[in-house]
Amino acid sequence: MSIIDIKEEDSILTVINHIITKKVEISANIQGSDKQFTTRLIKLKTDKGLNHLIIEKFYPEAGNSLIQSSPDVVFSVKVGKSKFFFNTKYLGINTQYPEFGLIVSFPSRIQIEEKRREGRIENGLTRILSVEFKLEGDNKLYQLKVVNLGSHGIGLVVDEENLDLLKKVNVRDKLKGLNFFLPAATLTIDCNLKHKTQVTQGKLKGSYVLGIKSDLIMNIKEVEDKVKKRA
Repeated sequence: MSIIDIKEEDSILTVINHIITKKVEISANIQGSDKQFTTRLIKLKTDKGLNHLIIEKFYPEAGNSLIQSSPDVVFSVKVGKSKFFFNTKYLGINTQYPEFGLIVSFPSRIQIEEKRREGRIENGLTRILSVEFKLEGDNKLYQLKVVNLGSHGIGLVVDEENLDLLKKVNVRDKLKGLNFFLPAATLTIDCNLKHKTQVTQGKLKGSYVLGIKSDLIMNIKEVEDKVKKRA
C-alpha cells in the first residue's frame, strides 16, 4: 500500500474534476456519527476567488440535518484501483437551479491510497525531487538524491555528509517511512535495502549508492499523469 499526499491546488482540481466527470458515488463520514452516508459531487464553483463544491444531498436523509450541526466531513471515493480521501466542511444549502444540493468547502489536500502491482518506471523519468527519512531510534534526518530508477528499485546517493548512514544500515534491513517528494505529491513507503555500492568513477566518484526495493514502488509516471491530466 502507498499513500500519495496531494497539496497543490492545480492537482486537487484535477482530482475533483475527474470525480465530478465520472459521477462516482462518494462515502461520507460526518464528525460525531458512526453512520456512513453517500453522495456525489455535482459541480465545482468559484465565488469571490474561492472554490467550493456542490454535492447531492446525503442518503440516508438523516445526514442532511446532521451535517448542519456537525459540519466536518471526511469523503472517500474509489476510482479504479485508487481510493481518495479528503476533508471538507459544510457551508450551506444550494438552491440555485439546476444544482440543488449542499455546499461544502474545497479541500486543502487529498490523499490517495493505492494497492497495485509494480509498474515500469521510464529510465528518463527524473521527477523525484528527493528522498527523506529517519532511522528508527535515530534523530538525524537523511535527505538523499535519486541517482537512478528501475522497475523494482531506486538508487539513493549517499554523499560525504551522510556517510555515517552506511554504518547504521545493512543489506536486507527494512527502512520504514521513506518520503519521496514529487512535484505534485509525496509518496510514503517502506523499503528493503538491497545493496550498498561505492561509486568509483564519474561525477559521483567517492560517494555510495543505496539500492532500495519495495513491492509498493509504483509507476511514478502513471501517478503524475493521474493527478495532472485533466479529465
